[in-house]
Amino acid sequence: MKLANLLTVIGIVGVAAVLAMPVVAGPEETEPHAVSATCIKVIDGDTIVVRCDKRQVTVDLEGVDAPELGQPWGKEVRSFVRDMVEGRELKVEIIEAGEGSGTARVLVAGQDLSRLLAERGLAWATAGGELRDLTEKAKSAPCGLWRDAEPVPPWEFRE
Repeated sequence: MKLANLLTVIGIVGVAAVLAMPVVAGPEETEPHAVSATCIKVIDGDTIVVRCDKRQVTVDLEGVDAPELGQPWGKEVRSFVRDMVEGRELKVEIIEAGEGSGTARVLVAGQDLSRLLAERGLAWATAGGELRDLTEKAKSAPCGLWRDAEPVPPWEFRE
């Protein structure tokens, strides 16, 4: 094959490869990929296991940190989450994916599970915005774990 023909073939293949690549957008332009899944297990208040396309994935809820099971409210929050999602069809919007696990926004019957935890005073918001506002409202009510005099954040409990 002549050098000119080889360069033409390489150029065509290169352009095709670039066109086939997904477009990378800034954070404000990307939308999480939502998949349907079924919750098969609730590990604790902010961690669930879902089944999607015959795969099991451990999912950490985006934007909240719930009490650990050994903390006050830990078992109550897990029970609340279990009642909400276990065995139910969910929409899972992957925010950050890992090998067999990830962080996601979880919707059950159209409701954001992280939002439900924050507004009921069952978790700490780990990000600003609406979840932080909902946590502050629950704290001022007070409701949920905010009824305790000085609830210990789970990240301090884990240390």
